Amino acid sequence: MEAILLAGGLGTRLHKVTGDRYPKSLAEVNGHPFIHYIVKYLQSMGVKRFVFAVSHHAEMIVESINSTFPSLDVDFSFENEPLGTGGAIKQAMTHIQGESALVVNSDSFMEFSLESFIGFAQNHFTNSTVAQNQQAQLAIICTKVDDISRFGAADISDEEVLQQFFEKGRTGSGYINSGIYLLNKEHPLLNKLSGKFSFENEVLANSEYPVFAYKNSGLFFDIGTPDDFAGAQALVENHGHLFLTND
Repeated sequence: MEAILLAGGLGTRLHKVTGDRYPKSLAEVNGHPFIHYIVKYLQSMGVKRFVFAVSHHAEMIVESINSTFPSLDVDFSFENEPLGTGGAIKQAMTHIQGESALVVNSDSFMEFSLESFIGFAQNHFTNSTVAQNQQAQLAIICTKVDDISRFGAADISDEEVLQQFFEKGRTGSGYINSGIYLLNKEHPLLNKLSGKFSFENEVLANSEYPVFAYKNSGLFFDIGTPDDFAGAQALVENHGHLFLTND
């Protein structure tokens, strides 16, 4: 399995912590750059090759990954100009050797079973009664949280197809976009769209092709704001078995 890690964001909301001296994904949580935890967690589940989509402070991410993981099968997709999440994924897909890739945000962490997610996706790609293009294979992990107000909840059908994301502001528990996808690199929308575009708005929200939604309930948190970043310190410490480190 190959994975694309999206690490090109500006991280403006976290500038109080980073001072824009380094990218958000390299912010240290319990003494280690956050993105290192993600790499090691994915490695523990069998991901063999990584493509990092980088832009802002790209050279720092390259140095950090190459020095910490010298034997990692790795490639880097450099954005010369901001491409948005969709454009970044499309460009990074040109570095993928297989037919599909796991796509992962690098500013959030989620506990999940990669084996179960892939099994779910392959079963729906093969057996679903929902009309679909052979190459339009896309699945998303939607994780359950106690408070959906700051995320926007996912509306998932009985056939486990993503219908829409509701606007932020609703209260209560529910499922949200975890920022983890399994995507065919020949997806028609990737071929159709170009330049800078939002994966969330232009691909996930496009009703022409189904997006299968895998429901997950493992640990989930992000480091997008100073408060989230502060809370992540305790979460990593309290769930140490998930955060393998040897660097």
